[in-house]
Amino acid sequence: MQRRAAPRHRRAARTGVPGRRTLFAAAGIAGELLLTAGALVLLFVVYTFWGTGLQTAAAQDDLRDQFQQHLLTRSDEPAETDGAEAEPAPLELGDAYGILRIPRFGDDWERIVIEGTDPGDLKDGPGHYVDSVDPGQLGNFAVAAHRSGHGEPFAEFAELREGDIVEMETVDGVFRYELDDAPGGDNDGNVIEATELWVVDPVPGEPTETEPTEARLTLTTCWPRWGSEKRMYATGVLVDEAPRDQ
Repeated sequence: MQRRAAPRHRRAARTGVPGRRTLFAAAGIAGELLLTAGALVLLFVVYTFWGTGLQTAAAQDDLRDQFQQHLLTRSDEPAETDGAEAEPAPLELGDAYGILRIPRFGDDWERIVIEGTDPGDLKDGPGHYVDSVDPGQLGNFAVAAHRSGHGEPFAEFAELREGDIVEMETVDGVFRYELDDAPGGDNDGNVIEATELWVVDPVPGEPTETEPTEARLTLTTCWPRWGSEKRMYATGVLVDEAPRDQ
């Protein structure tokens, strides 16, 4: 007997099977790629907020030891040399600069500030703008720090309020500033473009050649909390100082 041909609708169904298998395989591969990408993102997040924090904590321990050594060296130096006060050795970028204390962030909150604000410096802690003055001097003493990653030293920056005290200890003494301009709990307060550097000028808001008449403080950090498109800032004025030689 002659074999009858299969109906057209059955032949069409059979020829469509390989295409569906290919589609399912492609979907499976895409799913695996998405899972892999998700795992990589998760690992990156863990590293950013946990791994970098461990690195910064270790760096802070080393910087604290270095600052204590600076204090011991300073105490061993003669008070005067040939009738003039002895000058401390200049700090190198990345060296321990002093201890920053901000009670608004916690009664026991303190971080070792380093010299410099380059990314490689700020990964170890808050950094002193090298072109700004030292605490207690006329002009603008300025410090920058991260809000996320690397220990999140300025995580609660937006909570700073006018009247808050910021204390800075160096080999020269302890200097206390009172904030007169701060975000005040507003997550969008005191935000400027990243290119606006006037906040760290000797007299913020005035031409750079303006002669300062008071000792001021400026703190800066990234904005928003999880980004760095702009900058958030707070400013203050010196209200008390205790020179170490006194």
